[in-house]
Amino acid sequence: MTHPRHPADPSRLAALARYGVLDTPPEPDFDDLARVAAYVCGTPIALVSLVDRDRQWFKAEVGLGLRETPLSQSICRHAMLEPGLFVVPDALQDERFATNPLVTGPPPLRFYAGAVLETEEGLPLGTLCVLDHRPRTLDAAQQDALRALARQVMTVLELRRLTARQSQMLEELRRTQEQLKVLAATDALTGLANRRAFRDRLKQEQALIDRKGLPASLLMMDLDHFKRINDTYGHPAGDEVLRHFARLCGQVFRASDLVARWGGEEFIALLPRTTLREALCVAERLRLALAAQPVAVEGGGAIPVTTSIGAIEMAPLQPVGRTLRELDRRLYAAKAAGRNAVVADTGAGPSSGA
Repeated sequence: MTHPRHPADPSRLAALARYGVLDTPPEPDFDDLARVAAYVCGTPIALVSLVDRDRQWFKAEVGLGLRETPLSQSICRHAMLEPGLFVVPDALQDERFATNPLVTGPPPLRFYAGAVLETEEGLPLGTLCVLDHRPRTLDAAQQDALRALARQVMTVLELRRLTARQSQMLEELRRTQEQLKVLAATDALTGLANRRAFRDRLKQEQALIDRKGLPASLLMMDLDHFKRINDTYGHPAGDEVLRHFARLCGQVFRASDLVARWGGEEFIALLPRTTLREALCVAERLRLALAAQPVAVEGGGAIPVTTSIGAIEMAPLQPVGRTLRELDRRLYAAKAAGRNAVVADTGAGPSSGA
């Protein structure tokens, strides 16, 4: 088991990953803190150094010209072993660093001072460090300032993490709201639009027809003898018949059409940019397709299903309620004509039937 302050410690690496900062572009907040550290300490180099599993990566750097180095060359990994400030007055005289390529140069790095970047749980992420090409020390005020600036780096990291988390939560909330909107507009059994969503869309289409006079048609469909299906085969089989019809509608209608479960075994479809003649062709395809595909039920049986359909073309400036009442009359005319039929005019016979 590794020590919590060791570079390879899993809990430390997990804490570092939570900040989502590795390999991100430079950011002014971190760059400014590195520049202030170099200025206060009077050094040509300052780094916001984050220690990964096998490298140290610099979120901000002044005067070094590198974005990362191998962990084997890192002085910061030694600084992390103890909390607080780690100072190496002359790295060339320290056996831990005397053969480090960064120390042997050129140009050689001789002085190092690093304040540990530490989470609230006491896990080290790296350091805010300053370096010089000559041996030297920091006075007490500079040491205090470097520690204070390291705390500011952690504050910025925390704010950055919280902002990212807030953005993620807002996106999750947006997706949830979209899902709720879909659920509120969807029939749970069939996955089609529900009655309320269809009415809202129908009002929009009527307004478009009123303004531009574009054609649109409606079909109202009722599954024939559905109560008999429930009584004979049971409600689960009846539910499967409804789902089967919904799937068939998905094959027959266009993506631009809107099909809804109107209630019980009744369905309704809006066909924008569609004349009554064109809508009758769609209705007939649906009627024939349903009659040709009995619904398989548990146990190996098959239920023959047909539908009666009323059709109407929407008219400019005609109230939606009046259009729906007339559509309903045409549906009942199709049922009165013997079912398994399509009717577009209550004054005439069905366009086709059983």
